[in-house]
Amino acid sequence: MNSLRTVFGVIIVLFFIALPAKALSEGTPLKVAIAGDAPPYVIDGASGGLEVDIVRQALPGYDVEFVQMGFAQTAPALEQGKVQAAVNVMKKNDHLFYSGNMISFSNYAIAKASDEMKVSRIADLKGKKVITWQGAPMDLGMEFEKMFGPNGTQRQNLILAPTARDLVAQFWKMKGVVAVVDMALFKFYSQKMGYTMTQVDLFKIFPLTTDFRVGFRDQKVRDDFNRGLANLCNSGRYRELLRKYDVEQREDVCQ
Repeated sequence: MNSLRTVFGVIIVLFFIALPAKALSEGTPLKVAIAGDAPPYVIDGASGGLEVDIVRQALPGYDVEFVQMGFAQTAPALEQGKVQAAVNVMKKNDHLFYSGNMISFSNYAIAKASDEMKVSRIADLKGKKVITWQGAPMDLGMEFEKMFGPNGTQRQNLILAPTARDLVAQFWKMKGVVAVVDMALFKFYSQKMGYTMTQVDLFKIFPLTTDFRVGFRDQKVRDDFNRGLANLCNSGRYRELLRKYDVEQREDVCQ
């Protein structure tokens, strides 16, 4: 009898071992890595903002829990399995699943009008102090990377701000500096600090959109997100969110 119980127990154990891992499903807690506060995209500890609202509304059946961290940490956290998804990562890992474009960021070179700068192309940044976000040298294309990347010819002129607020604050304190940043983010913090967009010159020297997506460890969740994002576009709710957060996109991700 004891031997039969032992054999039966072994069979049960082998049966459960052989079962495939259960994929995440609706109602499952979903940890999502997202950068620190950067209004109007991420606000008040990820309790609101354009990125936060899009993810929540595109995944209505999931219990989304945002985990804030440094911008450069989100992709590694996803790759290492610390989270199940990450907002605004680039498509670089063949073992992960990536959504379509979620937001079209409008990155500009921005200078104070009083500095009377002329910047018509990326090469015109040579010899100028440039302040931007951490990771920008790797995100804004090969030409920018050759100038401001780790071994870039203009690396000595680069200032990497730890947060979006720091980036804008340092820009207004310095003379003869160029900010490379998303216009909506720059506008939000500048207005909070008492400045207006009439005090700056905007230079469109970067691509229309930076290729950031939402990365997932689970293909089904990625597919659910893509369907949810399409529903937001088709229903008009995506454009309502853009109006809510006063974000103007240079390229329509709903097309």
